[in-house]
Amino acid sequence: MSNVEIRVQKARAQAGQMRVMGAVLMPMLAAAIGLPLIGEVYLVTFEPAPWAVEVGPLSAVLIKLLSYAPAVAAAVAVAMLQPVLVEYHDGRFVSEKASAAFQLAGTCALVAFFLKLLVGPLAIALLGGAPFAWRFDPLDIALMVFSASVMMIGGVLDAAVASLKAENDEIV
Repeated sequence: MSNVEIRVQKARAQAGQMRVMGAVLMPMLAAAIGLPLIGEVYLVTFEPAPWAVEVGPLSAVLIKLLSYAPAVAAAVAVAMLQPVLVEYHDGRFVSEKASAAFQLAGTCALVAFFLKLLVGPLAIALLGGAPFAWRFDPLDIALMVFSASVMMIGGVLDAAVASLKAENDEIV
């Protein structure tokens, strides 16, 4: 077995391990976001705090949903990477499907970034919640870097797929 074949088998095995880890961790991630959200929606609906009474039940529920929207979008970004692991585990390291999944994951992470930084706080303020304040923390930078990196990898893979197809078409 050549060195290249060994490296390919190793990469496929690692992708398979990550698929299993993702299958185990995604439900935990969904629970970590969903359960507190359900609890908070319940509380603002049936046992409202003074701020929730002041803004009304519908606005209070919308404020809670908006406050969790960035986490949901970031979790979707992570889930969008699963097709990449499937492609890699099957030995298709340069594929249109993997490229599209990377680009979609990057876009979801970018949506999470803007929801956290601008859209969520502004909409919450408009609904009568906490006043709008520009809050930028290190997690925002990490989310932006993740988004940009994943989108760039998707673009590079897309270009590699197009290049390989063009070379293949020339040969044929």
